[in-house]
Amino acid sequence: MRDLALHQITMTQGGPSGLVRFAAKAGLKKVCLFTATPMTADGKPMFAIVEPSDKTEFQNLLADNNVSIINAEYFPVMPETDVSGYAAALELAAALGAKRAVTHIHEVDPARIADQLGTLCEMASDLGMEVGLEFTGFAKGCDSLEKAVKLHQAMNRPNLKIAIDALHLFRTGGTLDQLKTVDPQIIGYAQICDGPHFRKSNEYVEEAMNRMIPGEGMFPLRALIDILGAHTDLDIEVPHYASAPHFDAEDWARQAIAGSKTLLE
Repeated sequence: MRDLALHQITMTQGGPSGLVRFAAKAGLKKVCLFTATPMTADGKPMFAIVEPSDKTEFQNLLADNNVSIINAEYFPVMPETDVSGYAAALELAAALGAKRAVTHIHEVDPARIADQLGTLCEMASDLGMEVGLEFTGFAKGCDSLEKAVKLHQAMNRPNLKIAIDALHLFRTGGTLDQLKTVDPQIIGYAQICDGPHFRKSNEYVEEAMNRMIPGEGMFPLRALIDILGAHTDLDIEVPHYASAPHFDAEDWARQAIAGSKTLLE
């Protein structure tokens, strides 16, 4: 069976260190976590991050649990923001052994996208990392698979790879037939979750933060995975923030892992 990675927003309890310990206990060898975080509307960190002061301790934690990082987040291309400001968080991610840095394109000016994404790719390349380009309906500079492929071609950066998030693919009107036309070698990873329907929408924030366990919805996840090359990393990204009073984050993550493993059997 292919290795699966567990995303931090699927198992939020205990932050990045809790994620690593839980993943190891669950038999997983890979995780996706934050060394930089988006901020909430009131200026607070949205997600717990690995702090620079914890670098050595966290390196030891990863080694002791035989866990590696496939994706470090979150390094978006934003209007009026210079990606060079991500240098410290990227360096920390690289020091922890992260395979790639994740970006969304919120900037809409083509020239500035090319400049900023190019700089991010150079910074990551210098650290031995890929850049994962995630298209999403919330990031207007790259809000469909078609745009992601065109941007990838225009950038012509060998360390730039496209991400296929199941929810973003289907909510932005993408199809499996469309995905079949994409060179699998430019796809770096896929994020697995499920959904109740195939409605195209730019307004699905609530659903994005409260996804369905793989196998419990309508998304053709097994067929999607079959299209992707064996090199493609698979990331379980199934957040659940509309929590009941006695919500158990670890139990939720166990369900997400079980559903994802069933897809690979």
